[in-house]
Amino acid sequence: MTRFRSLEEGFAPETGDVVEDTSSGANARVAAAVATYKEIFLPYPRHVTFHSDCDYLRQLGLATKGCPQSGLRVLAPSGSGKSTAARMFIALLETRERSDPDVKPVVMVSLTSAATPKKLFSDILTEMGDGFADRGTEQTLRRRVIACFEHFQTQLLIIDEVQHLNFRSSAKNDVTDALKSLLDTGVVPIVFLGTEDAEAMFKRNLQLNGRLLPPCDFKPLRATVAEDAELFSGFWQRLDAEVVKRGLMRSASGLDGAEFLGALHKVTGGVVGTVSRLAKEAMTIAIRRSAERIELYDFVLATDRWAIPNSFCSTNPFRSLLR
Repeated sequence: MTRFRSLEEGFAPETGDVVEDTSSGANARVAAAVATYKEIFLPYPRHVTFHSDCDYLRQLGLATKGCPQSGLRVLAPSGSGKSTAARMFIALLETRERSDPDVKPVVMVSLTSAATPKKLFSDILTEMGDGFADRGTEQTLRRRVIACFEHFQTQLLIIDEVQHLNFRSSAKNDVTDALKSLLDTGVVPIVFLGTEDAEAMFKRNLQLNGRLLPPCDFKPLRATVAEDAELFSGFWQRLDAEVVKRGLMRSASGLDGAEFLGALHKVTGGVVGTVSRLAKEAMTIAIRRSAERIELYDFVLATDRWAIPNSFCSTNPFRSLLR
């Protein structure tokens, strides 16, 4: 592990004071690196299970076309990578199926905080390229959505941010009723992605809940459970290696000790998506100071500048690791 020394105005590596390059040229290098970094997708067992469940739901829908369809609940803390995993599933399916460009096998939409049935149908039509998605009554939009699913041979609908379904101004505006009705048309099964805030809504709405397969929720990895701790450590090590493989850093960080992993878990809450985001911020700092690898110093600053202000944690456990 890289050793650090304390300075009056913070911390710096033993190699000397650090100057972060904030010039336009450095900004361009960092922007290019972040763009490449965002292409990284490291599936871990829960993502693989999620992809399998989505594929099963899709194939079940094809086998029961015209009959009431099923749904799949996927709840996880913000930053767990569920939306990224869903987009990756869509990309993998489109590559595997090599479908006609005019066919939309999977449609993914994201709900807003003021979700209503009409807005839901409008968002689906917008995603499917309808230039008049906001024109017409709720029932008219619903019929057009069903017609679009059939025209584009849609096999699966993924609805993100379903915690907004908790919004209910009146029984008439209850989106869950519209979704139950959509499943009952027998046209397309639905995957529901959301944060843990949506769990109470699913428990409360037994009619919708009864239409769902067993949940595929992403729980935070627990530091006290050996299997979770191994998954957490493995994810970070694979991410660190991928950063080097893509030429973003010259060498691996070497940050793999128990103390570092414990601090990383405290900051991220065991959420692998948050690990990825924190590492991205640390990487940008390392690039700006022309470092060969991401060091503990970069995680200290990334936590101070990103994790704490954005309420992922309230203290910086990496500071106690500085020597």
